[in-house]
Amino acid sequence: MDTSLDIKFAERTESIVTQLGFKDLKSFVKNQALLLLMARIEKYEAENRRFEAKYHMPFKAFQAKVEGLQNEEVFTEDDDYLDWRFAKEVIDRLVRQKRELEYA
Repeated sequence: MDTSLDIKFAERTESIVTQLGFKDLKSFVKNQALLLLMARIEKYEAENRRFEAKYHMPFKAFQAKVEGLQNEEVFTEDDDYLDWRFAKEVIDRLVRQKRELEYA
């Protein structure tokens, strides 16, 4: 992945970025990346809320319930558990990335 900016590109876009209220291209890129991260966080938080409403419990309680059903298989709950766990893991990762970017 090429991480360098073409000088001509930077020169051509600097005035547009300034007109949009940003001090420079770097602050614009940082802002846009933060907006994308926040949108993705919201997407997975909405999924988390949907599962909490469906099962009337937080993820940790649902996880304990599913793990307690060792010899029983409830396919819907197993599938939901995997989807819910994925959503929680993605939220954690995205929040860490957002924090890193905020202090970059």
